[in-house]
Amino acid sequence: MRLTAIFLILLISFAGCKDKVLTDEELLAFADKVESDQFRYHVALLADDSMKGRLPGTPEYEKAMGYVVDQFEAFGLEPVGDNGSYLQHLTLRTVRVNPYHSHLLLGSDTLKAGSDYLYMGNANQKQQAVEAGVVFVGYGIEADTFGHNDYAGIDVANKIVLVLLGAPETLPPSERAYFSNLSTKMQTADAKGASGVLLIYPPNGRGSFEGASRRYSESGITNVLMPSGLADGRANLGENLKIAGFYNMESLDRLIPGAMDSLLIKYEQGELLQPGEELILSGSVVSDWQEFESANVLGLLEGTDLKDEYIIHTAHLDHVGIGEPVNGDSIYNGAHDNASGISAMLEIARLYTSMDSKPRRSVIFAAVTAEEMGLLGSKYLARNPPVPKEQVIANVNTDMPTLIAPLLSIEPLGAEHSSIMKHVQTNARLLNLQVNEDHMPEEVRFVRSDNYNFILEGVPALRMKYGLKTEDSETGLDSLINTFTRNVYHKPSDEVDGLFDFEAARTYVKLQFMNSYKISVDDERPKWNEDSFFRKFER
Repeated sequence: MRLTAIFLILLISFAGCKDKVLTDEELLAFADKVESDQFRYHVALLADDSMKGRLPGTPEYEKAMGYVVDQFEAFGLEPVGDNGSYLQHLTLRTVRVNPYHSHLLLGSDTLKAGSDYLYMGNANQKQQAVEAGVVFVGYGIEADTFGHNDYAGIDVANKIVLVLLGAPETLPPSERAYFSNLSTKMQTADAKGASGVLLIYPPNGRGSFEGASRRYSESGITNVLMPSGLADGRANLGENLKIAGFYNMESLDRLIPGAMDSLLIKYEQGELLQPGEELILSGSVVSDWQEFESANVLGLLEGTDLKDEYIIHTAHLDHVGIGEPVNGDSIYNGAHDNASGISAMLEIARLYTSMDSKPRRSVIFAAVTAEEMGLLGSKYLARNPPVPKEQVIANVNTDMPTLIAPLLSIEPLGAEHSSIMKHVQTNARLLNLQVNEDHMPEEVRFVRSDNYNFILEGVPALRMKYGLKTEDSETGLDSLINTFTRNVYHKPSDEVDGLFDFEAARTYVKLQFMNSYKISVDDERPKWNEDSFFRKFER
């Protein structure tokens, strides 16, 4: 009995011991096992016409989920979804404004929906009404740390605020992205007690009123139901807001005389033009809801001595489905966006599970849903992980790495805010990759993918994007990227036989695997930098 007890104690002790940790040279050699043919195979299957663009709520999306489940099973990953399955189920609620019972009046004049304004609807209240004065608050930013506060000295309680979309170029890239985010602007206005928000697309900014009108009028705004029963997403108006929507810059003179010519000029000079106190907007909005089911696909590789700490790999499985035909093709295949990201994650999972030694920390692989609808699958996962929330220590996200040319440089979005950057720099050096800052901060890519939801939950995160370096030092990738964005991104031409560099894909997967592995075996969990703006979300 005594020998048996000793044996059991030893067995339990060894079970918690860490395996061999690879040296840099060993890690580089092991990462060389990435298979570009396997990567291409995953992309080809997920972006095939038979998948019809992988729109959540369709049989084709279910088919794509089934493929990922099959891969996770083949790798031997443990299911950590609902009821012992690989699926974390969630309910999505699409909100559409009922045009027959919704209106916005300026005094006694009825404004025209789709021309003057566009309501967003409300995901938690089917009917709301408001009558209030109007206040212009610039970009609607409260950022005293950076010497910028559009609300300073302005009482917006029970008022409808006019807010410019975007953020000043003077802000650092990641912070600019944060303050540009539509939800950030709405949450700030709600916290200030405003009763409504009307967002304005400035000239030469990102997006347009016409684009928003087409997008939201046709498809509505989809949100995700949380366990509390409340829906969260772009149509979550919070505690105080009764209405939210967009106002056409070309109709702004009706609210603020001369605004078309001088509003932005005066604002940049530090003056906020305001409507007269007698100006009153009254509106009501009725929202119609439609709900459907979807799921994230979750698989776990258990670690060793630090197995109760978790890295979550994310890549979104969905795309936009069937859309407007281009040259007779209406299937938006989403090969780059984001079959390539799922393929990268699957190759990383294959590498991990083929190792002789396990990582110290556990790794969760998550193919998330409804990213194209507003980062909804990752929003649900980040708030409701299958493990203790405080034990999620890092997110590694892969979203459209844009593998269209040799990968010679990288832009690790978000890494500059935490100790994750040290791993990125080490691995980039091993792979002879140049590390650059975000070359297009105006596109606010930092907040436009699933990594952002983890950052908001206090989890250091990394979204790895391509850099612009080419073999010819005189030219960058700008021209090729512009061609890709214009002709391929969110188009039916985003197919596996299109613009793809699978050797670049191989390098990319190596890098992301090495980044993940370094995080998994480090003695310390990732830490926010002391001076990081996003450290305020730390738990």
